[in-house]
Amino acid sequence: MRRFACLCAFAIACSCAMAQSARAPAKMLVGYPPGGAVDVLGRLFAEPMAEALGRTVIVENRPGAVGQIAAEALKAAAPDGNTLMVAPDATVIIRPQTLSKPPFDPLADFAPVAHAGNWAFALGVHAGLPVKTLADYVSWAKANPDKASFASSGAGGSTHFFGVLLGQALGVPLAQVSYKGAGPAIFDVVAGHIPATIQPLGTLLAQARAGKLAVLAMSGSERSPGAPEVPTFAELGYASLVVEGWFGIFAPAGTPPETLAKLNGAFVQAMRAPAVRERMRNLDLEVREMSASEFASIVKTDYGRWGPTIRASGFRGDN
Repeated sequence: MRRFACLCAFAIACSCAMAQSARAPAKMLVGYPPGGAVDVLGRLFAEPMAEALGRTVIVENRPGAVGQIAAEALKAAAPDGNTLMVAPDATVIIRPQTLSKPPFDPLADFAPVAHAGNWAFALGVHAGLPVKTLADYVSWAKANPDKASFASSGAGGSTHFFGVLLGQALGVPLAQVSYKGAGPAIFDVVAGHIPATIQPLGTLLAQARAGKLAVLAMSGSERSPGAPEVPTFAELGYASLVVEGWFGIFAPAGTPPETLAKLNGAFVQAMRAPAVRERMRNLDLEVREMSASEFASIVKTDYGRWGPTIRASGFRGDN
């Protein structure tokens, strides 16, 4: 009888814990400081997500190591749908492939939930550089190899490795100069301290339209509606440079398929809200509605695509 009573008490306790978990606030991990694009997306989705799920969504910033700190926290979280992470491909795809002993395996430790916006890389140059087109830049870089450097948003990130791809495609070895974020990198290009930068297209447009730098080309498969004046690398003869970055929402591995489907539906619903679409448009992010499995396929494909470039660069994030 006592054993039966204990079992009943245990079952009731488990039931209460599960109910409490279902009502608990969801946590959105952000591996970058407040104010940046990743943080903006986390906060942008928090309110409509809360409405869709019927509970509070708290944004928790855990910046550092190209988002690695937040990724490790996600890996350690319970797979109950209460902890999510918004992250760029640099965190999930690139960072672990630069480490000799990565603390997480994105294909095994995370469950992709939803695609949260696509963006294109762009090459921006100092307004005083004697170039008007990408062809001019290639000629200038070949004539001035000691000056052909570019500012990235951080060593080991996607802007760094797209620069490696760009140099290979153009036939010009471009030297990467690491900055702590897009802002400082763009500032030094505008000031003329460094001739070029590779950044998401949307982060360069304000300075370009002010005449402080020129955007020579972008990596999308077609021109951006927000900047139709900027040609694609592909239309200029560099088909290998159709490369796009993305942001995504992730849950811990082992999250039940029905939970992933519910979360995916909530995010798709959130991205249909006019205010959310407008804010994403202002960030020059393309909305692509897709299922969790469709997004998982993109994650797997991109993981394989970036690997050879990272290995060929010789860069190690451990250093």
